[in-house]
Amino acid sequence: MAQETPESTESTPGEAASTPATSDNVDTSSTETTLAEEAQQSAAREGDAEPAEDDHGDDGESEADDSEQDAEDGEADESSEETSADGSTGAPGEKKKRKRKRKKKAANPEAAQRATDRAPFHVGEEVFGKVTAVVDAAIMVDLSGKALAIFDRSEMEPDDLLPEVGERFVGRVLNDGGRGGLVVLTRKPLREEEEKPKIEQAHRDGSLVSGLVTGVIKGGVEVLIGGVRAFAPASGVDLHPRAANLAQLVGQRLDFKVTSYEKQGRDVVVTRRPMIEKEAHERRKAAREALVEGAEMAGIVRTVVDWGVFVALPEAEYLEGLVHASEVSHNPREKIADIVKPGQKIRVKVLKVDEKGKVWLSRKALLEDPFAKVFENVQIGQIIKGEVTRVEEFGAFVKIADGVEGLIHVSDLGVVRVDDARNVLKAGDSIDVLVHHFDERQRRIGLHPAPNEEQLAEPKQKVAKNNKIDVEVAKIEPAGLQVRILGATGRHARGFIPAGQTGTPRGTELRSHFTVGQKLTVLVVDIDPKSREPKLSVSKLAQDEERRAHKEYRDKLKAEASFGTLGDLLKRKIGG
Repeated sequence: MAQETPESTESTPGEAASTPATSDNVDTSSTETTLAEEAQQSAAREGDAEPAEDDHGDDGESEADDSEQDAEDGEADESSEETSADGSTGAPGEKKKRKRKRKKKAANPEAAQRATDRAPFHVGEEVFGKVTAVVDAAIMVDLSGKALAIFDRSEMEPDDLLPEVGERFVGRVLNDGGRGGLVVLTRKPLREEEEKPKIEQAHRDGSLVSGLVTGVIKGGVEVLIGGVRAFAPASGVDLHPRAANLAQLVGQRLDFKVTSYEKQGRDVVVTRRPMIEKEAHERRKAAREALVEGAEMAGIVRTVVDWGVFVALPEAEYLEGLVHASEVSHNPREKIADIVKPGQKIRVKVLKVDEKGKVWLSRKALLEDPFAKVFENVQIGQIIKGEVTRVEEFGAFVKIADGVEGLIHVSDLGVVRVDDARNVLKAGDSIDVLVHHFDERQRRIGLHPAPNEEQLAEPKQKVAKNNKIDVEVAKIEPAGLQVRILGATGRHARGFIPAGQTGTPRGTELRSHFTVGQKLTVLVVDIDPKSREPKLSVSKLAQDEERRAHKEYRDKLKAEASFGTLGDLLKRKIGG
């Protein structure tokens, strides 16, 4: 059966190259676009598309093939019906064969996608476009809006006229940009054979070669070295590849060192790492020598770690210095990650540049010290209204002024022992606190829950062994009495009277003899060396008072009997 050849809906690559660009495809304003922007636009337009497996496939031809296949299947169906009426069996087999072919084609949609993703131009093809930019080392060309191309100016002869922006440019495709870079044009397609021995020699002896950066691809940039395509990894062209803008290198001619030469020049890897490290070292050395201790500078936060912040100094060739954790804020308990973020601009002061060249910076030195104001205006024993900002198992942090927090330790939260501060307080609570002590060196302020007005009027007592003090029953337990020492706060107000020291018979129910809030006078028997909690006794106080009374009685009797005998009196008189 004769088949009609479908008419292609798309011209061949050669025809596309010979067709002049229309005003819709070329925008004269593109002449003002920078090379970096054009490279980024090309990378976005081409992506990392792989070359199509079938370079001769065409969307129009595919649609025509499908329509032809449907027509043939229709004829096959009619033929099948006729042969079935005659009793023949050949046509049905043919019909099944055609169906299998159609199913196989329909099950492979990736082929059509690869056909649309293939490079619009082929190596060796002659193309033309309009010049969009002319720089020192390259000429940028827009190929009818289909791709952005680059031409190495080193190929031009001395008497060649330099094209102007907007003029037509003709060249042959040396690199189709299938890897994601720009299309590379050439007028000397055979010059790479002359350059390969030079590149191989440079690889052996470590000498430098000059290359033109022609595009940004995955993992680095493409470099053209005398017509030979090479790859430079991102780490080989920038010291900070993750944050580098590699597109700004497109169109620049730079010196490279050849690190790998394989497959007779088809696999060449180059780098600029040794050069850029040397340049960076020289810049840092000069900038370091220019730094003056005590100078205030603008900085950009690069990295935040638990023990400090690395800050780049734009005024000193982006030399990096360290702001130690102790120099970030006046509040040592504040988390560094809550104060500064990577990329944030801050002001720092140069503390010193040590003999190893390390730069030490301070952010705290340029901030007003809120603790100094508190230490000047707040007195020990003063009561302040605060707000709980954070609660941990070991205690609660209370804000008593802007930028200043104090700590109520869990052992100071009450007369009755508290195991976890989170069971008593929560963030956001308003609380009256008593300033118990300062530590100006460590920037620490110890707080106690403030006593009420009646407790404030209580006289202070000296808690020492064998001293008699006044207490108030706070809690009655089978093991004894938890009491509050009058005139004291926090953990210093806590005391304990064992059941055997209450002055009651063994086995007595203590609740029948004592009540919460009852005032007692007790004797300090001992003080726990670790918790500093006093052990108190009622019974020993009574025994001590009896011994004291007995001693006083004996001393009185001795004083009354101290007149002596008659002989003693005469002796004292004669002696007097």
